[in-house]
Amino acid sequence: MKFFSDIKGSALLTALMVMGVLISISLVLSSLVMRELRVTTGLMDAGRAYYAAESGVEVALYGLNNELPGWQPGDNFEPLRVGSSVAEYKVDNRCSAYPCFESGFDVSTAPLTAYYDVLDLNQSITVPLFVLKDEVAVPVEDFTVEFYVLFDPQSDLNFKGGTSGWDVLRWKVLGIRNGETETISDFTAATQVGGGDEFAQTGAKEPSWFGTMRCNLGQGRYTSEINCIDYVSPTPVSAENLGDELAKTYIGTCPNTHAREYYDFQGNRNGGVDSENIHSCYSTKQFLQTHDLNYLTLTNLMNPSALNPDKYGPDERQDRSKIFYRVELFGGEGTVREFAEISSKGYSGGNTQSVNVKVRRGGFMPVFNFSLYSTYKKNGYGDWYQQ
Repeated sequence: MKFFSDIKGSALLTALMVMGVLISISLVLSSLVMRELRVTTGLMDAGRAYYAAESGVEVALYGLNNELPGWQPGDNFEPLRVGSSVAEYKVDNRCSAYPCFESGFDVSTAPLTAYYDVLDLNQSITVPLFVLKDEVAVPVEDFTVEFYVLFDPQSDLNFKGGTSGWDVLRWKVLGIRNGETETISDFTAATQVGGGDEFAQTGAKEPSWFGTMRCNLGQGRYTSEINCIDYVSPTPVSAENLGDELAKTYIGTCPNTHAREYYDFQGNRNGGVDSENIHSCYSTKQFLQTHDLNYLTLTNLMNPSALNPDKYGPDERQDRSKIFYRVELFGGEGTVREFAEISSKGYSGGNTQSVNVKVRRGGFMPVFNFSLYSTYKKNGYGDWYQQ
C-alpha cells in the first residue's frame, strides 16, 4: 500500500512541475507578444507622425507655389489635423535684404564680401518689392542696390580719352497702376571713390549704389561698415542745346534716386507714345508709392570687350565682368528669401517626427515679360486674387 501511495504523490508533483513550465512559457510568450505589439505600435505611430509632418511640408509648398511672393502663414507654428494624427508647420520666407543670410549664419563675424551675391555676365535676377502678409501685399517703402566690380573704370576700360565710369548694370522696376503694367528703368555705371589723384575703384566696403534713398540712411541695416559713396549729379544736358526735344529722356545724368526712363501710358494708350508721356529723371520712390506689386530686376550688361586687352586676357575679361550686388529693403516686411525654410513636426501617440526642407524660389517675373502681371487682380474689397 505504501508503494502505491508514493506513486500518487509523484504524479501530483509532476503535474505541478508541468503546469509551472507551461505557465513560464506562457509568460515568456506573452512578454514577447506585448513587446512586438509595442514595437509595431511605435513603428505605426512613427509612420503616422512622419507622414503628418510631410503633410505639413506639402501644405507649405502649396502656399509657396500658389500665393504671392513672401507668403508665410504666420510667425509661429500653424496646427494641422491629419487623420488621427496632428502636425504643425512653420515657413520662414521673408528677409530685409537680398541675398538673405540663412538661419545660423553669424553676421557679426562675416567678411563684407559675404553680404554680396554674384551676377554673372548677362544674368538677371528679380526681387519682389513686397511680401504677402495676412492675404495683403505689404510694399517696401525704400530700397537701395549696392554693387561693385573687379576692374578700375579709370584705368581698365579701353576707351579713347578715358572715362570715370561705365554703365554695367541694367535695372528696372515694374508695377501695376489701374490694372496696367508700367516700368521705370536705367543703366547704372560702376563708379569710383575719391577725387583728384586719389581715385579708387568701388568695392565691398564702398560700393556703387542706386535706389529710393542713400543706403547709409536706412534704419535696420545688416551692417554699418558698408558706406555708400556720395554722388554729385551734374546738370543734365539740355534738349535745346542738342536740337532734339526728346534727347533729355536719354542723355544726361539723373540722381541715383531717379530713373532716366519712365513711359507713362495713362490717357494715351490708344494714341501711341508722345513726348508728354516720357518722363526723364523720374523719382523711383514716387513710382513705388503710385504702383502696386512692384518688382525689381537687375541685369548684368557688362561688355567684356571694353576691358583693356593689353591688361586682361579673354578668360580674365569674362571673369572680371561679374557684378557683386546686394539689395537692402526698408519699411514694410521686406522681400522674399532666396531659400524658404520649412519646418514641420508630426505627432502620433507618443511619437514625434520632424521634417525640415529648404526650397529655392523660382523666377517670379522674366525681365522683359510683362504679361504675367495679368494673373492678379483686385476684387471689390481691395484684396488681390489670382485669375
